[in-house]
Amino acid sequence: RPSAPDAGVRVPLRERRVQVGKSARETRPPPRVVAAGDRVVPPGDPGDTVARKAFDSAAPTDAAPAAIDPSAVTVRVTTDKAELRGAAAARALAFYTYPSDRSEFSIRSHRNMRIDAEWDAIADKINGKDVAFRDTRVACLVAALELERDGALPPGFAFDGKGLDPAALIPGDEKNGVPPRLILGTLDVNQGSKLPAEELAGTFPGPEDPVPPGTDTGEDGKGTNAGESTLAEEDSGSLVEGARPIRYRRAYLSNVCVLASARRLGLGKKLIEASFDVARAWGVEHMYVHVEAENVGAKRFYEAEGFVVVAEESEAFALSLSRPRRFLLSQPVVTRDVVEA
Repeated sequence: RPSAPDAGVRVPLRERRVQVGKSARETRPPPRVVAAGDRVVPPGDPGDTVARKAFDSAAPTDAAPAAIDPSAVTVRVTTDKAELRGAAAARALAFYTYPSDRSEFSIRSHRNMRIDAEWDAIADKINGKDVAFRDTRVACLVAALELERDGALPPGFAFDGKGLDPAALIPGDEKNGVPPRLILGTLDVNQGSKLPAEELAGTFPGPEDPVPPGTDTGEDGKGTNAGESTLAEEDSGSLVEGARPIRYRRAYLSNVCVLASARRLGLGKKLIEASFDVARAWGVEHMYVHVEAENVGAKRFYEAEGFVVVAEESEAFALSLSRPRRFLLSQPVVTRDVVEA
């Protein structure tokens, strides 16, 4: 996807989440999947196409905001398996669209397969098991709404197979006083010199740029991107004697999405603000995000959050990759601190 979001790799099986394989729940060959940035698709009927939306933002919606109190939604970093699966469900719901003639059974089968694939991919990246992310530290954030003890859904929400999947509902733990939760949105923060699977990479800060005053470097070497710099980072010119490694100085947002039934409530803004809290704690100096050029709504959203376009692909380059062209937007982490203060 653009959320993950592999240096020199043209077929990003992990970040684009398109993997060849079958789910135990499937009773027929999986449909052909066309995902932004993917070079390989599962086998199936060439005319049966499932479209993978840009990972930078889900498709727009005209649905009215749900009747929930945004202040009841908490945004946090999670490693909880159930919440990660809820995040996977949110991505599967937000990022894939289906032809109108697809049966409900077919859609549910494919969605279950995508939820499983997304779930595995999130866990592998966080735990440092994804080889493509060996120089990247990843945190998954979720926007979770606490429900009543009986798990009743708020008005405007229903497990209708379109806007909500049961995997987004996290069971409560009465013994420990933990209520049921509903995952309404998610994103990943990827600390690294570039985002795997994306050709556009940030250029600032560079190896000779000074570290901004007040930057906390105490987390350097503590994440899954710790260790010796790889050849890829050396090739990027980020190795300067005595300089802070670039993989600690930049971060990228990916897989940003909010369920259609929970949009226009300010949850996207809450996710972005929380992502900067994570970046700040890790000592990140510059935050980046990729946006497809045709996704005007997402671009406007990020610009309203203080991001500015710093690079863009040409039509010819994007055409050579058989996908929409991208913009790369950026924002200094320290500058956002000053604005919010």
